Amino acid sequence: MNKRMDNEKRYSTRIKSERCDKIKISSVAAVFLVCSIAIFATRYRQDIWNFDRENGNDHQIENVATGSDASEEASEEKTTEKITTEAATTEKPTTEKVTTEASETEETTTAASSEEGGSTVKYVNIEDPDTSSKGNDWYDKKLYTPGNVTDDAYFDTAVLIGDSRTEGLSLYTGMSNLDAFCSKGLNIEKVMTEPIVSTSDGMLTALEALKQKDYENIYISFGINELGWIYEDVFIEDYKAFIDAIREIQPNATIYVENILPVSKALSDEDEIYNNSNIKAFNKLLKRMCKDYGDIIYLDVASSVTVDGVLPADASTDGRHCNQEYCEKWLDYIRQNVYIKK
Repeated sequence: MNKRMDNEKRYSTRIKSERCDKIKISSVAAVFLVCSIAIFATRYRQDIWNFDRENGNDHQIENVATGSDASEEASEEKTTEKITTEAATTEKPTTEKVTTEASETEETTTAASSEEGGSTVKYVNIEDPDTSSKGNDWYDKKLYTPGNVTDDAYFDTAVLIGDSRTEGLSLYTGMSNLDAFCSKGLNIEKVMTEPIVSTSDGMLTALEALKQKDYENIYISFGINELGWIYEDVFIEDYKAFIDAIREIQPNATIYVENILPVSKALSDEDEIYNNSNIKAFNKLLKRMCKDYGDIIYLDVASSVTVDGVLPADASTDGRHCNQEYCEKWLDYIRQNVYIKK
């Protein structure tokens, strides 16, 4: 009897336990289902929102932007209209003012252009110049007027560039206001890169030194050291390269190419390179180069020291470099034969 009651009790307990388990499982399942539905609903709502944003709202934004642009355009149109009105109001007096100023400027320019050759013209006689000392110079008569230096202040804005012969010219004449960029053994190739000018900032090349000051007249003298070059055309090519480089730095300067001074008869007769035949050939090349440029002056300084086609014996101790007396003749030729831009 007792055993039967125990069995029934255990059975009842097991049934209750199973029911509780089923309830728990059902509850968990219900919770899971609710959560799943909530998650799905949230995602679905997000997808709908995104879709709506990517389509409907984009159009809305675009419309807003278009409206803003339209407002700006309308504003700009009003501003433009206002400016146009103001411009129309002020156009006439402003134009009259500009026209008056232009007329005044034109008069000033005409007055300035009538002063030929820059600031140095006041130191040059171009009205009735003495041309009796003029040698075989070449210049374009359409561009230049010949003249004579009347005041050595002309050389304040002039510079000599050359080799040891030019160095002698600078030293012997003692022209403190005449700059000279020169050096012994210098040639037309080396002058482009070799530091030869002493300054407070150190040694400079001739081209670097040209950047330190405005020059109106530049005198170049090379050729004696190049007589031994195998190819004459290289001499001219290098000369042109130097002239072109000068022009970039000093575009308004008048450039004189001095021809090569002769050597003595004794030196010319015994030397296969440094002789007057070679010098004449090189001078022809220089003159042709000046003509090709058109605005470069070929200055026949050689005529000032030449007697019977050679450098006189008493003009030099080595037959090549002029002494003081002949350097003075050389400088006098430069003084008496200047060319002023028209």
